[in-house]
Parts: sequence; C-alpha cells; structure tokens
Amino acid sequence: MSARRLPTRAIGTPMDRLDGLDKVRGATTYAYEWQVDRPAYLYPLQATIAAGRIISIDTAAAGAEPGVLVVLTHHNAPKLADTGDGELAILQSEEVAFRGQLIGGVIADTSEIARHAAGLVRMDYQQRAHDVQLRADRDDLYAPELLNAGFETDTAQGDIDTGLASAAVTLDATYTTPMEHNNPMEPHATIAIWTGDGLTLYVSTQGVHPLRAAVAAAFGLDPQQVRLISPHVGGGFGSKGRHHADVILAAMAAQLVPGRPVKLALTRQQMFSQVGYRTPSIQRIRLGAEGGGRLVAISHDVVEQTSRIKEFAEQTAICSRVMYAAPNRRTTHRLAALDVPVPTIMRAPGEAPGMFALESAIDELAIACGLDPIELRIRNEPDVDPESGLPFSSRNLVACLQEGARRFGWERRDPTPRARQEAGWLGGTGVAAATYPAYWRTGSAATIRVGPDGRYGVLIGARSPPTRWRSPSRTSTCGSGIPRCRRQSWPAVRRGRPAGARRSSRRPASCARAWRPSTAGWCRPRDWRSPPRCPPTPTPSGTRCTASGRSSPRSGCTRTAARCGSPACSACSRPAGSSTPSLAARSCWGG
Repeated sequence: MSARRLPTRAIGTPMDRLDGLDKVRGATTYAYEWQVDRPAYLYPLQATIAAGRIISIDTAAAGAEPGVLVVLTHHNAPKLADTGDGELAILQSEEVAFRGQLIGGVIADTSEIARHAAGLVRMDYQQRAHDVQLRADRDDLYAPELLNAGFETDTAQGDIDTGLASAAVTLDATYTTPMEHNNPMEPHATIAIWTGDGLTLYVSTQGVHPLRAAVAAAFGLDPQQVRLISPHVGGGFGSKGRHHADVILAAMAAQLVPGRPVKLALTRQQMFSQVGYRTPSIQRIRLGAEGGGRLVAISHDVVEQTSRIKEFAEQTAICSRVMYAAPNRRTTHRLAALDVPVPTIMRAPGEAPGMFALESAIDELAIACGLDPIELRIRNEPDVDPESGLPFSSRNLVACLQEGARRFGWERRDPTPRARQEAGWLGGTGVAAATYPAYWRTGSAATIRVGPDGRYGVLIGARSPPTRWRSPSRTSTCGSGIPRCRRQSWPAVRRGRPAGARRSSRRPASCARAWRPSTAGWCRPRDWRSPPRCPPTPTPSGTRCTASGRSSPRSGCTRTAARCGSPACSACSRPAGSSTPSLAARSCWGG
C-alpha cells in the first residue's frame, strides 16, 4: 500500500483564528457561564487568622436566611479519601494554616444570598504565634529535595571561594524580588455536578489531566469517573496550571445538595490567597572576573518562601547555570516554611526573578570592569553548556546582542548614569539577556478517526495556552488537505454527555453531536444544551435562530444553517467548491 502525500494548506499561511470573533464579541462560554439545570451558588468562608484553630462556629443566622440551602464547615464536610496534598485537604479539621484559607462555604439559591449569608457566619479562634517573615539569616532554612520542574536544588563546579579570591574584580550584591500574584481576566471558577456516574466539573484550568488525577484521588474515585470540561480559559499566568482548593470546595458543596450543580467563582480578593503566587526571593550573587572582564567565578544563592502545608520550590538560580562561562560556579536554593498560602508557578517561573538578579549583577560588573555591558556579555559567551559540557543545539545570544545594538544605535549612547533628562523625567539606556528552557516531554497521545462521510475527527485531552486551544484543528488535520474535519477536545475525555447539561433530541443526521461549525466551515465543540438544529425553511430576516436565540441579520440566513450542511439550509451553506461559508452564513453565525 503506497502512502499518499497530503498537501499542507494551513501551515505557514496567515489564517483567521477559529474562535477570534466569538471572543471579541463576548460569545465564548467560560467555566462559570455554562447553563445547567437548577444551579446552586457557593460563597467561600475564609480564615481571618494566620495560624491556629477554630474553636466554635455559629451558622444559625446564616442558615435561617431564605434561600440558604446548606452552610458547609468542617463539621459536615465530606471526608476526603486522600489528604496527602495539604493545599487540597480543606475542611478536614479545625486547624488554620494561613490567613484566607478556605474553612467553609454557604450554598444558596442565588450568589447574592450566598454572599450575604456568608457574612453572617461567626467563628471563634484559638490563635497561635505565626511566622510570615522571609529573611536570609533565618536558622531554619532548608534545602528542598528538588526544585520545580525537577531541577537539582544545588550545583557546584570548581572552587567558588578560590575563584573569587583570585579575581581582579569582584562583585557581591543582594537583590530582592517581591511576591507577585497571578490575576488573570477570568477568575478561577468551577461548576460541580455529582451523578451516579461520578463527578463532572466545568472548570477553568490549564492542567486537565493533573487536575482530574488530583480530584479523583481526593474523593476516592477512578479517574474515569471524573469528567472535566474546559474548552476556554480566560488567562492563567500559571495559576491555572496547578490545582487549588477552590475546586475541592465546589465538589464538596455539590455533595451536600444532591441533584443540583454548584457554581463557584472566586472574587478578585479571594484569588490573592487561593490560587498561588510567585514567591518573594532574596538572591545573593557573587561574581569574580579577570581584568579583561572574563568571568572566573559565578555564585548565585537564593532564599525564598514556601507554605508549611505544601512545598513549592521555584528554580530561581538555574539561569546562572547556563548563561555565562566560568570555571568556578555554584547555585543554591533554600526555603523558609512559613504560615502563608502555597506559592505556585507564574509566568517564567525561576527565570523571571533569577534573570533580573543575574543581569543586574552583570551590568554592575561591567561598570566595575570599565567595559561596555554588551561587550562583557560577549566575552563570557560559553562555547558549550557550562553545566554539562554538551554542545548547544542552538544559541544565538551574541548575534542577538549585536543586531540589537545595531538597530538601537548603541554606540552613540551616553553610558553616564542620570545623563539625560526630558520633561522632568530621567532617561537612560540599558541591556539585558534572558533564557528559558525548552522542556522535553513524552507521552502525548491523540486519536484520529475517519468517518464514512469522509470527515476526520481528532480527539485529544489537552489544554493549551488560554488563547490558542483551537489552533491544532487548523494546523494539523485540517491543514493537511482534508476537506472537512472536526476536532473533539473535551479534556479528560470520557464518552457520553456531561452530567446536568441539556441536549435536544432533534439533530440532523449529518450533524456531529453538540458541535457547531467554525469560521472555516469545520465543526467544533460549543456546549451540550443546544446542538445544531436545521429548520425546514430558511429563517426570515429579523427572527430568532433555533439554537442560538439570536436574530438573523439578513433574509434567508440562519445561524444554525451552516452548522450541519443540511440541504434544508442551502441558503447559508458553503458555496460550491469553497472551503469557507457564504457571506450570508458568516455574517449570521460569526464567520
């Protein structure tokens, strides 16, 4: 059997984003916005002390409010099957680990009632001395076993002290970075529904498989009993790459109101203590160089914080392992376990704060050596990886610095600090380099099926960066010359309909279940409440579309028409021989 080469039509060509128009028009469905039957609403209760235990809870006033269904506390919370993850093991005792920790919630018929009733709950605490101060001189700092992403905690080559002692020029400086919080446009949100088959979560997450595994372990379920639905994520900055306690709280609450979905969306204020943050850091960098600027020693020692209930160690100093050549090198990481929320990954974890400190030190060393900062970096460009001795597959830092200097007009700058002032503002020039690792991961899988109608279906369990999750449907199967394709990307894929979601019994035979077409005439998932239905005749101008409820913008055009290609919808179907819908169809359903 000979192989047939398929022409590529999408790769390397400018294309409209499949979901672009939906997003800019506000038509995209995010986690909290899914329509479910008879939803209940959850508002969290949070600890108001930094450390201690709850000694009494008065829920009488909250429970008496009309519309309140249940007040959830550690007294009536379901017992978790696995409490090994301290961040997720909420409501299992009266202990409080940090201020803002989730210690309960109010479940009510409306979000307003839940929030009001939460303010009526009264708690008494027994406080204990808390420790929330990060200092480099603490006597309880410890070395974590591994850093985030599996990097080694410490590395050493040569003799750093001997190298510094022999250097003609040395620098010993400490740089600090603050706590930084992930606060994406879409807050963390969950809809939790329990059925006889298990748990369904409509959730905003970038880590569908890790979240499913964590939820399954916490509630003692088989992973196949947990279904996650997350077609869109409105930003994450790393906070939605890891699982957090709000999802567990929503699932707990749903167990207390059988048969009803529970909706939870964190407020902006709650996100500061619930979804992680970049740890503050204290970084001491020592550099030693010869008179000509060649480095002979690099030492990068980091102190940062973690939570007492769960460890997270950011890989802050790893940039100093690869950026510049030197025979004597050392990097270390030490943690202070404090009474604080759990840190997490945030936009270039490690590299962002680490490169700030390293590049600041390189600039200061250039001044001490009397060298241009670009020239100093070029003189210390390594020929091979300084840590492993292996050759680089690619490394273009020198060329980048030289081209940037050319475009900037670097040679004409005045390097004197505070030399230029414009309209009362000091202006200066500077340069910095950066690195980011290329992670190599294996084990990804996809299922591609071809149907009798010639359509291809691609099924993956993936959650790409928030704005690009539909890209593969254009650049893989559809971009390979296949005339029609559809991609099913329900994360944590388990066949069947999400619990609690509605689906009409009417569906044209040519339509894929619960799919709508993209702007190129291909099918894509939307939701399970209004699958495509083709009316027997085109919808008159100004009337409502069957599935979308929107007015048709022009006569003979229906929003449902191009969804299935039924002959009954010929007014809006694609023109013969065209891969895109007609203008009428596109103007009607967002193409």
